[in-house]
Amino acid sequence: MIEALTWASLALAAAGSLSVCTLAARRLLVARSERKRRGIERRLTPVALALLAGEPAALDELGESETEILAALLARYSARVRGDETRRIARFFEERGGLQLELERLRDRRAWRRATGAFALGDMASPQAVPGLLDTLADEAASVRAAAARSLGRLGAVEAVGPLVHGFARGNLTRAVAGQALLAVGPAATPVLRELEDAPEWEARAFALELLGLLGNATDGQRVVPKLRDTSAEVRAKAARALGRLGAKEATGALVARLDDRIAFVRVAAAHALAAVGDRSAVPPLLHVARGHDFDAARAAAAAAAQLDPDAVRNAAASMESGPYLAEAADILGARR
Repeated sequence: MIEALTWASLALAAAGSLSVCTLAARRLLVARSERKRRGIERRLTPVALALLAGEPAALDELGESETEILAALLARYSARVRGDETRRIARFFEERGGLQLELERLRDRRAWRRATGAFALGDMASPQAVPGLLDTLADEAASVRAAAARSLGRLGAVEAVGPLVHGFARGNLTRAVAGQALLAVGPAATPVLRELEDAPEWEARAFALELLGLLGNATDGQRVVPKLRDTSAEVRAKAARALGRLGAKEATGALVARLDDRIAFVRVAAAHALAAVGDRSAVPPLLHVARGHDFDAARAAAAAAAQLDPDAVRNAAASMESGPYLAEAADILGARR
């Protein structure tokens, strides 16, 4: 029995030593491969920069592995360049077959391959990828849909704005994924977002208003004001926040009216928006709400009034009927001195 255990221990020790040696050898191979790759990258960087500048580049002399490394370099540069450089990167992938290869991956039966293809297409800067990526927004796998949304944003695809908003509204895309993609499209998305303010789904209306507040301009204020009377409380709250971000002083009266909204978080959003708009005529109604007993709305109103007119809050807090929220706001003002 003891002899058997001894031999078993020796066998385990030998197996462990073999595993350690195997891992060490693999690490050496990986390190050597990485050094080789970095060396090729350094050698190909001038080629990539020449291609971006529209200068002649001897691409036909490159081997398969060198072409792959050059493609990876250009994909990395695509996030940092605009205009002609972007079009040259797109032409490289279109002419060298990289674009078609990734488009074909979108039809692969394996979700991870489809996701890889969708992600890679966003770095190729080619508008030709947009139709395939739009179709991929309906993929059964969430990871594939997320990769497609990210790439549509990277490509600045205005035609994807509606599908991205509706994708979020229907639960096919998370807020973070759809929002980041739409923000990547930038102000070019605003015409479609304005149309989506009247979408049938309240989720789509609310999301469009939220993004319009981030991407829109001062002229959007008048368009957003009517949404403060939407049947959806979430839409009313998002409209208030959007007006605050847009600094729409013309919305002061409509925002003051929302201080009496039947839904608490809409009242809170209206108070915050009034502070952001900066119209001191809103101070008296804010003080009235701040004297109430609705914790969230009263506290938000007190903070908004303190931002707009600190002296008015200090004077109001001195009254016996001020309530705890104005007293708190006055204390905070005192601490900031």
